[in-house]
Amino acid sequence: MIRPVVAGLILKDYEIMKTRLINSQLANYKTYNMYFRQLLALAENVFEFEGLNKFIDVSYLNKTLLRQGSIAWFKDEVIGVIALPYRSLTTLDIYGRPKKIEVFSKANNYHRILNKNEFVIMYDNNGRYPLYLDISQIAERIALCVRTQDINMIQQRTPRVWVTNKDQELSIKSAINNIDGMEENIVTYESLPLQKLNSVLAPAPYVTDKIDDHLDKLWAEFYRLIGVANIQEQKKERIITDEMIASQGGTIASRYSRFQPRENAIAKINEKFKTNISVHYYDGEPDSRKDKEDVSDDVSGESESNEAE
Repeated sequence: MIRPVVAGLILKDYEIMKTRLINSQLANYKTYNMYFRQLLALAENVFEFEGLNKFIDVSYLNKTLLRQGSIAWFKDEVIGVIALPYRSLTTLDIYGRPKKIEVFSKANNYHRILNKNEFVIMYDNNGRYPLYLDISQIAERIALCVRTQDINMIQQRTPRVWVTNKDQELSIKSAINNIDGMEENIVTYESLPLQKLNSVLAPAPYVTDKIDDHLDKLWAEFYRLIGVANIQEQKKERIITDEMIASQGGTIASRYSRFQPRENAIAKINEKFKTNISVHYYDGEPDSRKDKEDVSDDVSGESESNEAE
């Protein structure tokens, strides 16, 4: 039969271990969510639309395409040409395309029934599936690598394994807790034989640098998936043009898979609703032309001033 004091200590140790496990699981979940949000933000912002109705929320448009795989464009008598999520109401045609849909907005309960000649469906990719699912998988793998690195870094702090007897266990634990709490002075009992304590030192092997290499491959896989060029240089010498082009084959295919259905849908939208919308794959750097002109003027002004001096 376990004595009440011993049972209490066992329960306390169990609660401590349970708390540590919960904290670790929360850290895993937070890390996954962090990278999932970052990957989604990158995947949603690789296309530029021009000539859109000012009422359209481009961010909402991109989010819907990524999460649901498609979105319906139609003309509202008041708002103009807009895009909203939809659900199919009847059987599909021979190519799996909807013949009658209901567009809706959960934000204000807007809904409307549209027949085949009243809407255009835009797909996120030629596979017509939500890329959201694939991005979730990559985010999970990246988060696993990062959490493994966190644990490995913590293990680089040399663990202390103390060898003692059962009678002195609680006293040793108390002393260790005081040390970890940055106590300058520790009071203990005369019966605690500190001079006879033995410790075993066994630091974990450092593998964070190897995980970094694997992380680079995961990020390269993600960039390939969303069609963004990304060169992972595996050797010191310069990569020749043919090697670079060959290495980007998957990226080009993914880019075409996402750009082509948008371009086709825009062509149909312009023809049906007499609009002048265009879409481009974003390859440049975000900049302000006005700021660049101001900087250029400042630089030229400084040059002329220096020459005058």
